[in-house]
Amino acid sequence: MNVLTIYHFAKFSLFHLFTSQVRDELEHLLDDDNDMAEMYLTEKLAEQTPLKEELYDEAHEDDDEGGVEEYKSRHSSEFFTGVKPNVEELEMLLEAYFAQIDGISQKLYHMSEYVNDTEDFINIMLDEKQNQLLQMGVMLSTANMILNAGIVVVGLFGMNIGISLFDDKQTLDLE
Repeated sequence: MNVLTIYHFAKFSLFHLFTSQVRDELEHLLDDDNDMAEMYLTEKLAEQTPLKEELYDEAHEDDDEGGVEEYKSRHSSEFFTGVKPNVEELEMLLEAYFAQIDGISQKLYHMSEYVNDTEDFINIMLDEKQNQLLQMGVMLSTANMILNAGIVVVGLFGMNIGISLFDDKQTLDLE
């Protein structure tokens, strides 16, 4: 594979991983209403301003250790767990984002599968061509061996070696 192709495929894989992570986080947010309620920063700030004044007053009344922190954690958890937060607008917005991200993630997954299938197909074609070249090499080697066997036979008969078979005296005596 080309180095540039590997680089782009690695970038593509990272982008697919990133979109999958964003999709999972959006799905997690959509499942938890309290997390979505905490995303309403304006309402959170408006709720905390009167809460700070109450905290300051109660902190002076209670000289317990950690009174302010204890009150803060108690009241903020009551706000989010006692009443079901109104998160319909945010939920609709996050669902729209989730649908888009999910669509992108699915397209990237299918594109990744297509690239892998194409790579497999190209490797199969290359293997077929390699097998054809190997088969041609075997055929040429076989033809070369047969031709060399013929050359050996012709070379043996073409040598100037004295063989009794070719003597004229013995052939004349037999007649």
